[in-house]
Amino acid sequence: MTDTENYCFDVFGYLIIRNVLTSEEVCDCVDGLVAGHDLSAPSLPDPFARLRDHNLLAGYLDALMTGEREVVGDPWVIGAREQMDDGCLVGGNEPRNVSRMYHHQNGVGFCQNMLAIWALSDVDENDGGLALVPASHRSQVKTPRELITRSDDMDVVRQPALKAGDLILCAASTLHGFCKSQATLVAFHYASDSVQIAPKHKWGDWVSELTPLQQAVFAPEGGTPPVISSDGEVAQLETDADILHPATLKYDADCGIDAREFYLWDLCGHVVLKNVMDTAWLNAANRAMDICFDHLVVGDGAAKEKTALSDTGVPSLHDVFELPKPHCDPFREMAVHPSVILRLNWMMGSGFRCRDARAICSAEGWSGHRLHSGADPIKPKNTYMLQNGRVYCDSINVAWQLRDVCLSDGGFMCIPGSHKARYPVPPDLIASEETMDMPTHVAMDAGDLVMFLGAAQTHGAFPWKNPIARRAILLGYSSRYIS
Repeated sequence: MTDTENYCFDVFGYLIIRNVLTSEEVCDCVDGLVAGHDLSAPSLPDPFARLRDHNLLAGYLDALMTGEREVVGDPWVIGAREQMDDGCLVGGNEPRNVSRMYHHQNGVGFCQNMLAIWALSDVDENDGGLALVPASHRSQVKTPRELITRSDDMDVVRQPALKAGDLILCAASTLHGFCKSQATLVAFHYASDSVQIAPKHKWGDWVSELTPLQQAVFAPEGGTPPVISSDGEVAQLETDADILHPATLKYDADCGIDAREFYLWDLCGHVVLKNVMDTAWLNAANRAMDICFDHLVVGDGAAKEKTALSDTGVPSLHDVFELPKPHCDPFREMAVHPSVILRLNWMMGSGFRCRDARAICSAEGWSGHRLHSGADPIKPKNTYMLQNGRVYCDSINVAWQLRDVCLSDGGFMCIPGSHKARYPVPPDLIASEETMDMPTHVAMDAGDLVMFLGAAQTHGAFPWKNPIARRAILLGYSSRYIS
């Protein structure tokens, strides 16, 4: 695997490998489906056996999975299984399940369960078929019910565009789901031999002499052992209980944390707050920008020497807090707005401080900003951790939007989930020369703001393409622990 592929899988939990199959191999598979080849036959017919054992796929599985592996169940055509047609998502990393977990340590990947999905026809975005939530294989927060059922996609569900012959690998702990589609996708499930798909150890006939409680421990029937509860004095079988896994933490409904935002923050490393500024506040801020326009300073090209981003400088207005009265007032109000303070308290803890501020004023054709920051190599400012129910991070940026930002305009982009990466950002990704479809543009309206992990989340900006200049006020906050 290349450095970029390692980084992509580590951040997103899935990887698209382009043009693996030739057109002839694709046609052979499609013809086999049309002919009614039985994918559940004891001996998998060609050409699907060749998909299962494909040399290139085997190389990727060797790099990502531990130990020996086995194929779980039969391959299936996505969209053809009735139980998958509801589109609900499965997977996720909370609660932790070692049988489907992903971990990376000391240059070795540990992925216990993997889906390999072959595209046998072109699939455009939103055509149905496979849906994924990037970075969810590393989430440490319970998935909201509305996201599981897809009654609310929360703007984090992605349906990757594929071409016939492409292969997509997906960790089982990545939230994923399937729905009906006109496209043709064939999926295989691989698991490490250390994963218990079904009980492998068999005791002797003596287990028939045991009590039901004893049998539940020694020889449980079915794939999931029953729940046994105990108060320390008496143990008993629970017939209707879910998994019993006591914790010392209990969710506090009065803590002031919105569960949806908490999930998005842990998943993506950024969260958008809508309609924070009213019309009068927006007008005052934009009027101050108009009057102080001659104070703009054009910096060096933020794209550096790279070719994928234009290389003009970025016009900025520094010291917005020090502008003459009343022009400084709209910006000073931003620094202590209750919506921001509320979230900074649970994101980094009290005692934080605002360390800097500037206005970004990009006109049409002005530079983008190459991708920068990230969780590797680790530094005091770029750590992110969720421990005992609390988020710990030490550098947060807040970008206030004074004008609308559409997807076609350019502006702020980031790699959701990159605050948990354990690989350095590859140079070709920094240059936006090979993106692997990872950078996400964040659309916002005037009056919105985005809070993001300024040092841990990899972020940058696309070149500005709108004739109306971009206007954003960027404030940086540090925790009480770092300078």
